[in-house]
Amino acid sequence: MKISCILTSYNRPKGVREAIESVQRQTYPNWELIIVDDNSNISTKQILKKLVNKDPRLKLIQSGIKETDRQKSTRYATCINLALSQVSGDLITYLTDDDIYYPQRFEKMVNVFQRSPQIYVVYGRQRVVNIKNGKITKKRLRPLIGVTKHPMSRVDHNSFMHRRSCLNLVKSWDDDPKYWRNGDAMFFRKLIKHWSFHPVNFITDEHRIHSKGIQAKMRKRKKPWEEKDAE
Repeated sequence: MKISCILTSYNRPKGVREAIESVQRQTYPNWELIIVDDNSNISTKQILKKLVNKDPRLKLIQSGIKETDRQKSTRYATCINLALSQVSGDLITYLTDDDIYYPQRFEKMVNVFQRSPQIYVVYGRQRVVNIKNGKITKKRLRPLIGVTKHPMSRVDHNSFMHRRSCLNLVKSWDDDPKYWRNGDAMFFRKLIKHWSFHPVNFITDEHRIHSKGIQAKMRKRKKPWEEKDAE
C-alpha cells in the first residue's frame, strides 16, 4: 500500500526541514510527500527547492497566494485541498511544518489497514511538547480514546490516516475562514458520518506547542498569517 503524505508549509525554514526529514526516516518505504507551500518567505522556499531536488519522492506545490487574500480562507485547509487532487497513494495522511513523525508511524498504521479491510480511518498516540526559547519545557501524551466517532478536539490532524477511497464520499476539507482554529475538526465531522476512528496503540508523532504556532497566535488575538510572526 502506498501512502500519500500532505505537508503544509508557511514560513518555517527550520521546522519544515525537520518535518520532511521525519518522513524520510520512516521505516515503511512506499510513500510520497506532497508539500504545499503557501507562498513562504525566500529562506523557506530555498530550503524546500533544495530538498525536493534531492529526493524524487517529494513533490512541491506553490499556492501563489497573495498576501491580501490570506484572510479569505483557512489556509492549511486550502493547501490540503490543492494536494488532494494529486495524491497517488492508497492511504492519505497529513503533517504540518512545526510537527514531526516518529520513524515507525507509517509502518504501524499500514499494518492495521492491511489486517483489517473494514477499517477506513486510524489514529495514533501523540506526544505533545511545549517549547520555549528553543527548549522543551513540558511533555505529555495525548490519551487514546478507543474506537470513536467523537475525535473532535481529541485527535490531532497530524496523528491520523485514512484510505484514499474515503474521498469518494468526503471530497475535501472545509476552508471557510471561520475554521482557522478547528479546520481538522470540521474534516473529522465529515469522516465520522461514514466511519469510526480506530486507535493505533503506538506513539506516532510529536506535536510542538510554541509561541509562533497558529493556536498560540490566535489565543493572543494575532492573525496566524502575519509575516512578522514567522519562524
